[in-house]
Amino acid sequence: MGTLRRLPSAPRPDWQARARQIGYTYFRNEDGSPAWREDVRYDFSPQAVQTLRRVTEDLHTLCLRVVNDAVNTPGGLDVFHIPPLVQDVVRASWRRDEPFLLGRFDFAWCDGQPKLIEYNADTPATVPESTRMQSLWRAEVAPQAEQMPLDAGRIVARLLQLRAEARVSQTLHIVPYPDNTEDAVHARYYRNWAQQAGLEAVQCELRDLEISTRGHLLHKGRVVRSMLRMYPWELMFRDPGARHLAQCGCVFLNPPWTALLSNKALLPVLWQRYPEHPNLLPAGFDPAAITAHRPGGWYVEKPIHARGGENVRLLKADRILCAEGGTYGAYPKVYQAFADHSIQGVTASVGAWVIGHSFAGITMRESADRIIRHTSPIVPHTIRRSSFVSRLLGR
Repeated sequence: MGTLRRLPSAPRPDWQARARQIGYTYFRNEDGSPAWREDVRYDFSPQAVQTLRRVTEDLHTLCLRVVNDAVNTPGGLDVFHIPPLVQDVVRASWRRDEPFLLGRFDFAWCDGQPKLIEYNADTPATVPESTRMQSLWRAEVAPQAEQMPLDAGRIVARLLQLRAEARVSQTLHIVPYPDNTEDAVHARYYRNWAQQAGLEAVQCELRDLEISTRGHLLHKGRVVRSMLRMYPWELMFRDPGARHLAQCGCVFLNPPWTALLSNKALLPVLWQRYPEHPNLLPAGFDPAAITAHRPGGWYVEKPIHARGGENVRLLKADRILCAEGGTYGAYPKVYQAFADHSIQGVTASVGAWVIGHSFAGITMRESADRIIRHTSPIVPHTIRRSSFVSRLLGR
């Protein structure tokens, strides 16, 4: 059985200066709390990494089956509250096999097994700290250990593949979430990777995009044929401009069908289709679905659309044990059994990255209470050396 430990670690005295040198500049949240901390680290056994890889790729496959079912079943997209105006956009995107770039599963680590919390498969955050910051930390602090950061080389390789297959245009427009410091850094990283893949990378703001008389997206008079965007589908679908999506001719990374994967309605749909799956938690559209399965147990209420733990509540018999405010409270809710994934009294979330359809790295995040938020710090990780890990990393 794989093990995961939380261990003390001496922080580099100059780590903030080193972060700035690699363009990672939002290592503190607006409230002054750390977005990155390195006075601790998480240490995986090789068996734990092997388990995480297998589960990640297995669940990604199951999620794609759910998307296929939803797209091809009458009313299937209604379960995910996809607005009727754009349902055909989602269906067409899936049937054209529009390419998936990357996403991140968030898992609870429970008795040696990952349990799915959610799938961030639309606009996953934490990219800079999951790539260069993690790698730099290991090189300077723990060179004797192994590590599996998000593999930036594989992001470049995926973009190269999509370019070679003509699945994206030669020019890739990169659009961050408006007025968001974190996403501005994300956009710079993506622009660099796109350039490494031989693409012309144009970073632009959402407010600078226009709609032509033919319904095409324009940036400074130029038709946008491919876009890597950080503005989420749930907001795009509800924007007045959504009426142009069907004919705009733009390939999006990630594509419209990933709106189902990043939607927390995925959790009860997965549980209904694969009940008792060892890496899923009981989930439903009503709390009774959880209390019937686990009488008297804790459960989590989540809006189907939410970012960074917003509007999440932890309940037991209608008593609120922990809650986070936010702007997503009006969306429909889903309910999921609570999994205690604390390690030494600290709630830890295991992020498992997917590029294309393959496991592509690990990100650890932790919180002092039961809810992982967008302000919860990223923490470095190590993997105990073994021949398996070396093969997995290609070393």
